[in-house]
This record gives sequence, C-alpha cells and structure tokens, in this order.
Amino acid sequence: MTAMNFGHIIQYATLLSLLMGGLGVVVAVLNHSVQVKTQIFLAMSAQYDELLKNSSATFWLSVPPGTELPERTEDLTISTLRFCTLVSLTHLLYSEGRIPKRMWELMLRSAERRFRSPLFMREWEHLRTEFEAFPEFVALVSSVLHRRSHSEDLGPGPVLPAQREGHLSPC
Repeated sequence: MTAMNFGHIIQYATLLSLLMGGLGVVVAVLNHSVQVKTQIFLAMSAQYDELLKNSSATFWLSVPPGTELPERTEDLTISTLRFCTLVSLTHLLYSEGRIPKRMWELMLRSAERRFRSPLFMREWEHLRTEFEAFPEFVALVSSVLHRRSHSEDLGPGPVLPAQREGHLSPC
C-alpha cells in the first residue's frame, strides 16, 4: 500500500507543478500585455512631447475670435501633418485593441480641440488627401468638424485672410 500512496503523491505533485507552471505562464502573458501598453503609452507621450517642442505656439493655442489666422507656412503644415499622423496611428492602435479605451479617449479630447480650430480646418483641407489611405481617420476628423462645438456658439471665430479681402467663404 505504501507504493500505491507514493504513486498518488507523485501524481498529485506532478499535477500541482503543471498547474503552477500554467499559472506562471498566464501571469507572464498578463504582465507582458501591461508592459507593452505602457511602452506604447510612453512612446506616444514622447512623440506628443516632441511635437509640442517642434511646433509653434500658434498651432496649439486657441485663436481669439476676430483674430486673423497666420499665413500658411511649411512649419505649420508639417506640424499639422505630424499631429494628424500621431492621432491617426493612435486611432489605429485603439481600433485594433492595442491600447486601452481610456488612453484613446485622452488623445481624442485633445485632438477634438485641435480639429475644431480654424487653423486646423484650413490646414486639413490642404492635407486631407494625405490620409485617404486611412478612411477611418478621415471619417473621424469629418465627424468632429461637422459636430457643433461649444466654441461655435461663442460668436464669430478668427478672420481668415480670404474673408478679410471680401470673400464670404472661409475656404
């Protein structure tokens, strides 16, 4: 009987070690997933920070109503392109489940403020074709631009150069 008890003990020990090994694999996969999401967040934060450093304040600050928009410059166009690229890649990562919803929502709130700015709207018309390969992003920007924002209810926005010269259309 001791041989039979010893055999059972070996079987239980083997089963226990397999369960512990399986639990270890599950914990490692979960830790890896959290680590990857953290690395993505840090990389996106670094890109956003770099964009802030290399862009003019004109792109990021709200333009007071009645203020004339600055002329289109290469730096402004590049800043807008880089911003759109960052938001579109973040949107792609979110839609593929690579980043959590909360991270996407934080980016989206910031992006919506920029999307609604007259400066962005002017630049977007110039850059929209660059994003035709990513129709989901174009649809996102379009939906934000077509929603009425609180700022539109505050009165007239900045004066576009074409409006100052007597043209009615801001485009």
